[in-house]
Amino acid sequence: MMVVFKLLIILSLISIINCKEQLYQRYRSPFPYYSKKHVDRKQQEQEQHFVSNDPPPPPPPYQELFFLQTLDHFNFQSKGEFAQRYLVSDVYWKKPSPNDKVCQGPILFYTGNEGDITLFYDNSQFVTNVLAQEMNALLIFAEHRYYGESLPFGNDSWTSDNIGYLTSEQALADYAQLIPAVLSEMGAEHCPVLSVGGSYGGMLTAWFRMKYPNIVDGALAASAPILSFLNTGVNPETFNKIATDDFKDTSSEGTCASRIRSALNDIVTISTQSNGLAQLSKTFSVCGAPLTDVNDLINWIESALTYMAMADYPYPANFLEPMPGYPINVSCSALAQQEDDIQGLLEVLHVYYNYTGQAGTCYNMSVFTTGALGDASWNYQACTEMVMPVSSDGVNDFFPPSPFSLSDLTQQCQQQFQTTPDPYWITTYYGGSNFSATNIIFSNGVLDVWRSGGILETRSDSIVALTIEGGAHHLDLRYPNPLDPPSVTQAREIESKLLQLWASEASLLKQRK
Repeated sequence: MMVVFKLLIILSLISIINCKEQLYQRYRSPFPYYSKKHVDRKQQEQEQHFVSNDPPPPPPPYQELFFLQTLDHFNFQSKGEFAQRYLVSDVYWKKPSPNDKVCQGPILFYTGNEGDITLFYDNSQFVTNVLAQEMNALLIFAEHRYYGESLPFGNDSWTSDNIGYLTSEQALADYAQLIPAVLSEMGAEHCPVLSVGGSYGGMLTAWFRMKYPNIVDGALAASAPILSFLNTGVNPETFNKIATDDFKDTSSEGTCASRIRSALNDIVTISTQSNGLAQLSKTFSVCGAPLTDVNDLINWIESALTYMAMADYPYPANFLEPMPGYPINVSCSALAQQEDDIQGLLEVLHVYYNYTGQAGTCYNMSVFTTGALGDASWNYQACTEMVMPVSSDGVNDFFPPSPFSLSDLTQQCQQQFQTTPDPYWITTYYGGSNFSATNIIFSNGVLDVWRSGGILETRSDSIVALTIEGGAHHLDLRYPNPLDPPSVTQAREIESKLLQLWASEASLLKQRK
């Protein structure tokens, strides 16, 4: 009866929140990649540029450990292994004694995504600092294979003979094998396990609960676009439309978005003129040789605008690049000071790429986040199973028209990796919109472009969707801040109550006999 009463309270809280000719083709994956260099640089920028903004307390200290992981979980002829990195913090853990039948200290397990695991540990402080303390939980953050220091073949991990073991299925099997082994060592086999993740990590967390309900008892999937695939009913145009609306909504007239559209149209026109690319290279301070293809410039601009929409946090942050609070509002104010649209667009880009002077005196068109220098792993995934179509029509968004082309993507993938992408496999394997599961929270920020592929409607008492007004990409996983919109505070309260409820239920089911 008490469980039903708690659930009714939680559900009541939930109710409170809640074409032209093609000019260019986007091939690059819209997900960023986080390298070790990126992580180190972010830590330095945090210390140098945001000290005066009262940064959040650091996450609790952790142990860095390595697990001897199976290389190929789906081939019984293979005996290969590799060292998988994982982080453990027991600062808040109520560790069960050998005589405790019921475990009162659950496991909060972060499903590592496309980068160095320490970056996600440092940027998920609602989990590490708040939930862990509230729930007396053990923290385990596992690194995704082929990222950070979890490289099965070291520097040779990206050769054509070795990279084939990089799939989401193998990564989930890694986590399913890691958890029982670690908990057995710690005498915690009967403790509830709750998985947490954001972005691609959120997708993995949701899929983890779907595929391994015997391992994980509940999941918080923040900004997890599990429907951003073909055959799910999601319009690939919605991604860029959300980005456009974020800029448009900075004024009642929508001037910022319309001027950005005008600037992009002017750029395309100039590129067709004699010496046009040389002129654009000078205008945009391109490093090295002048532009040879306007697509490179358009993609670089598009990355900044969509990443700003992803990271439109209400306070200064440096998750992708160091930016001020509400960077879209700041950039649109800067644009308004310029009469020329292209110069105004330059001011917008400056807020993303060079707000603290990190880019120097020129811009590298191949760098979308300053530390993203080793993104072969994610590009490979985007060329195999993680085919997430993004398109633009130049009408409902401010980008030049660019419909998604599977044939063009296939050609590029065959040239780069000798692979043929399967755009339907993820939907086939994980179920798309027709998945079957329980105990999953899907949270999405209204400002976040990845809301386009998220689960936006609550399906049952245990498949709960939270829509966060004024929220950007997995804002709810970040440390609570006085500048947070009320909706994210309410979302975190619901997330905490549901996770505690599911942990309580699981602890009884798993109690020692």
